Amino acid sequence: MSEQSGLVANIQKTLRTSAALPCDAQGYVSRPEENLLPGVSLDQFKEDLSNGGGRELERKFLAVHSSSALAVNSFCPFKNHPEALTVLGRKGFTHLSFEKQLTTGLKGTPPNLDVFLSGNPHTVAIESKFLEYLTPKKAEFSASYVRDRFPYAESSWWDVVEESKQGGVKHLDVAQLVKHYLGLKTMIDQRRQTGTPVSSVCLVYLYWEPVNWMDLSECRAHGEEIVEFSKKVSDAQVTFLSLSYLDLWREWEAIPAFVEHVQRLQTRYRIAVEV
Repeated sequence: MSEQSGLVANIQKTLRTSAALPCDAQGYVSRPEENLLPGVSLDQFKEDLSNGGGRELERKFLAVHSSSALAVNSFCPFKNHPEALTVLGRKGFTHLSFEKQLTTGLKGTPPNLDVFLSGNPHTVAIESKFLEYLTPKKAEFSASYVRDRFPYAESSWWDVVEESKQGGVKHLDVAQLVKHYLGLKTMIDQRRQTGTPVSSVCLVYLYWEPVNWMDLSECRAHGEEIVEFSKKVSDAQVTFLSLSYLDLWREWEAIPAFVEHVQRLQTRYRIAVEV
């Protein structure tokens, strides 16, 4: 077992202990309902995940360390009350959905955003990460990702594509973020063509980390990559922001009706990792 996979296995083991759920040795429960926090119902999100391209409910969602389950457990209580939700100070939402598909104009699987929030004046698209970034990988783009296919793409994001093709392995999944950006930029372009008002559009990279993340070189490197990436695309129309789940839950603690929900999230997911 490599040092990297050893870290992931260690975190998964700690999460299994924290969750205290009946699961197998790999941390998988038998049914999606078993992986939900109190106050979260399968009926609230089943249709969203079933319509998405990832077929999340069939296997991935059953893992205690599932990124999809983390997003659902965090945001689902707001599905019927999006007006109560705040993300990085943004509010006024009227709709919340999971596994939102956006077209890029290319063939193949469209980008699926873990959480999609819309309202006045903000549209916030969220890419959620749990343990994925702890296993670095090289950014890969299909042959269809050529400049003349994306006339609406801003130069800063296209520069990221070209740089990533020449780069090595990274904790930050740049290729996925580019795909989400292209989907959001296409959405903006389509709205303008139909005369639909375009609100503030933000792509939020939301990631989990242990409370002692500073003790882990992988988490520190991940954070440095986020800062570097943010600077590269800071002039784009689609605002790119990053946020940890720890900070998001602290923001939600100021919402009286959801304090108990935040406590449940922290009991389940707020852990320290032995180093």
